[in-house]
Amino acid sequence: MEVVRQVKVKEVSLETEKFKHILLEACQRGELSTHMTAKEMVQELAQQLKQVFKRNES
Repeated sequence: MEVVRQVKVKEVSLETEKFKHILLEACQRGELSTHMTAKEMVQELAQQLKQVFKRNES
């Protein structure tokens, strides 16, 4: 039981790190792009997160 719990904690930690990485990337792109609107940035972020969630479901 404890081993399963440890594996789940590691999985959550990895997902959290991926999420943080995606957010930081989106923020940096937004800062570098003078033509990107907040709406476009959020749409791009949502698209990337959908890909992460699809991989997790597989």
